[in-house]
Amino acid sequence: MSAQDRLPASVTVADAARKAQQRDLAQPNGTRTISPVDLRARLVKESLNVGLPLDNSHQLSIDTESQMTLPVMDITHYDKNPRKAINDQYDVIKESIRSTKQLTSPLVVTRRPGQEKYMVGKGGNTRLTALQELFSETGDAAFQYVVVTYTPWVSESSTLSAHLVENELRGEMIFWDKARAYADLKQMIESETGNALSARAFEQTLKERGLPLGKTTLSYFNFAVTHLAGLGEACKSLSRPVISELQPAFNVFERLLKHKQQIQAWPELRDQALKRAEHSWLSSRSLEPARVIEHLEHAVATKLGETVELVRLARQLCQQHPGEDIAGLVAQTRLQTEPASTPPLPPPNTAETSVGKNGNATERPENPAPAMPEQKPKTELLDAIQDLATRFARLTESADCLRLAQDWPTGFYMEVPENDEPIDLTENGADRYFGWWMLAMLSEQLDGAWSGSMPADSTWRQAQRQEHGRDEFALQHYMDTILGMPIDPLSLGKRLASASPSVPVWLELVAALRTLRGTAPERFAVAAPE
Repeated sequence: MSAQDRLPASVTVADAARKAQQRDLAQPNGTRTISPVDLRARLVKESLNVGLPLDNSHQLSIDTESQMTLPVMDITHYDKNPRKAINDQYDVIKESIRSTKQLTSPLVVTRRPGQEKYMVGKGGNTRLTALQELFSETGDAAFQYVVVTYTPWVSESSTLSAHLVENELRGEMIFWDKARAYADLKQMIESETGNALSARAFEQTLKERGLPLGKTTLSYFNFAVTHLAGLGEACKSLSRPVISELQPAFNVFERLLKHKQQIQAWPELRDQALKRAEHSWLSSRSLEPARVIEHLEHAVATKLGETVELVRLARQLCQQHPGEDIAGLVAQTRLQTEPASTPPLPPPNTAETSVGKNGNATERPENPAPAMPEQKPKTELLDAIQDLATRFARLTESADCLRLAQDWPTGFYMEVPENDEPIDLTENGADRYFGWWMLAMLSEQLDGAWSGSMPADSTWRQAQRQEHGRDEFALQHYMDTILGMPIDPLSLGKRLASASPSVPVWLELVAALRTLRGTAPERFAVAAPE
């Protein structure tokens, strides 16, 4: 080895090998070196030969929440926006966006499956309208694009729920828009799930979606949508106070018409009164529920052939006692409105002529025997009996079980509580128990010969006559679990000797029934067995 081939003393064998390897990688055999300028020109030439990628944005699937920038004119409004009335703060909102050239919070958008454009997904329709108008009016680039938050599509009901949550937080919607929106939401959920929602189930579903509305509010919404659409433009003035005044009155009018077999006339009578209210609203912009109720009182009275006074008093009484039988309340109203029969004038005093000691003729008034009181007509007596039975039932808190019937021998009978709740479980259970049985004892219903005259859907009739699958033990079951056993004589005697305010009324009822038996014995003739 020559001295020329030797490694310098400062270079190791490893260093020499590493340099040789690097030299081989940087410059392979048979290649030539390319300057940076030539390399850049070659890359540009090759890029011109590559085609543009196809537009596959419609195939993209965004399944997570994210932020993006969109042209403001390419965003659409929510086509099922629960807000129908124009936002009275619109001009203020638009001017605020104009001055700041931005939104205080980004719009939330979503996109239905199969659609290209994004849609407002959680409130913000008013802000989007303002932005689009500002861009159209000014052409300012500041309004051309908007940063939005994208949220994945779930369902129609979820999107409507999100809009309602946003509007509830802002407190922007009028009562009527809310009522219709919640009715639409209920239908959407039922359609998506295939199940009908009870009031309780709907309330729970709303709570799970961030809409904790109470059952009273939902009841008001349902009433408004079901009964008040006839107000037309005047629906804009609906509110909780208005509904709370109209709802109980409407319920009574329906009950009165149903009691008189005229329920089919209710929709027409109702909508006529509502249309009159709308005409008044268009000129005054004021909705007066008292006027609506007054118009309906006249309309219902005309339809039933009754006086307006009777309908008005019946409505007031029914609203005070919503759980009581309508027939009894109407009977009591009739007693209050119809004047009592005027007693006949006593016959003129007759005088007999006699001769006194002085020979002069004198007149001595005749003392006739006391006149017998005039017997009440049968119909008036029956009305009085029904009134006494109603008063007694109220005093003993058993009025929900009382049924008045003109064709029944005594004019009334007692029904098993509708909720099958034991009759003595209330706060005044003893009064309720005595009230039920004391009226049942007078009503003749304990005699099975008369049960066939009860309505076919009567629980007492079905149990006593063993109808609708009820057997011979049905009555015993009701006594064991709901009504209790009949009052024994000792307990009845103690009750009648007590200071209960119901006792005098019951005794008066007994006397009236004795009179009815004497004047109309045919009412108490035992029906022939069927």
